[in-house]
Amino acid sequence: MEETQAYSNPYKQQLDETESLSSGKLILGFVASTVIMLGFTWGLLTILNFAGVFSLDPSRFLPYTMYMLAASVGSLVLALILCAILVKWPRTVSLPLRIHRFAKRHAGDYYLSPEPEDENLGTAFRRSLYGSVLVVGIALTLLGFELMVELNTGDLIFLGTVLMIVSIVILPFTIMLLYFGPWLMKDSGLFHLDSKDRSLSNVGDDVEDILEFFAGVDIVLVWLELTLNVGTEAPWIPLFIIIVALGPLFSIILNFTLVFMAIKKRATLSMMHYLTTSYEVPDMANCPDYIRSRVLALVDRELLMTATVQSPVSESPTEIESVPDTESEPEPAPEPKLVPKGGNIPPPPGDDKESVSKDDD
Repeated sequence: MEETQAYSNPYKQQLDETESLSSGKLILGFVASTVIMLGFTWGLLTILNFAGVFSLDPSRFLPYTMYMLAASVGSLVLALILCAILVKWPRTVSLPLRIHRFAKRHAGDYYLSPEPEDENLGTAFRRSLYGSVLVVGIALTLLGFELMVELNTGDLIFLGTVLMIVSIVILPFTIMLLYFGPWLMKDSGLFHLDSKDRSLSNVGDDVEDILEFFAGVDIVLVWLELTLNVGTEAPWIPLFIIIVALGPLFSIILNFTLVFMAIKKRATLSMMHYLTTSYEVPDMANCPDYIRSRVLALVDRELLMTATVQSPVSESPTEIESVPDTESEPEPAPEPKLVPKGGNIPPPPGDDKESVSKDDD
């Protein structure tokens, strides 16, 4: 642990200067998460009761509420366990980096240049919505479209329950590898300098953009599949099934997000130490000259290639301008034709016949 602090002194100072979520904001976030859990779940059950799909027993109000509160508390406990693992063993979330290196075919260089930002509840809610879409999209991918065939109103509860169970089962793995991992690498300032296309990008941003795209596509495809199967009989069912998973799941993801933001500084320092020791990634604090030289070499090569491409184009105007010059030059005077002397002058055309007739006479 002493080695981590010795390495992370410059970055620790930067992180300490950023604004973190205070205890009051964390408590407010957890209260909002609980209210969202109760509101979404009871709202969905009430809609099902009015639609005649599910019979809501008022006497079961207290047990249902306790189940929801137990799910919220359980998500907090699981979040604490996952975050403790993340701080202690940051290599457990190194899968996004491996995916990125494989996608880039090990081309280019990686380096660390963290730019910490202030934290607020708006960031927590926005990140939680992204995480909910990600988990639901992956769950729908695992389920496939087989469960959507010949769907009717009676299958609504079963399908929503299965989707929720699958989402909860894959939740720890999805949160650790595909939610916390890219987010942590993004805040660690892990950049990739691609030598092929001469681009500079943040690894966490790249992975998150890809995951968010595929998760959104999965949800849209499932919505279209459900709409085609259900038809105009119950057009609200496709959107309802997705909300069944997104509503309570958003509350659970919000608990994970708040716990992670509370320990994010320690987790970021641990991840940066892991990247520098295991992957030998240079950072701007210890290797600024090396990183600048790599960036400048890439820029110089790009400028050289740009100049090479523009050089043939720059020759064409001179060629075009040279054409009028050649045309404006005076043409040389024609050489005088040699006129043959008297005896060698050939008869004009038509006189041959007359000369032949005179000879015949």
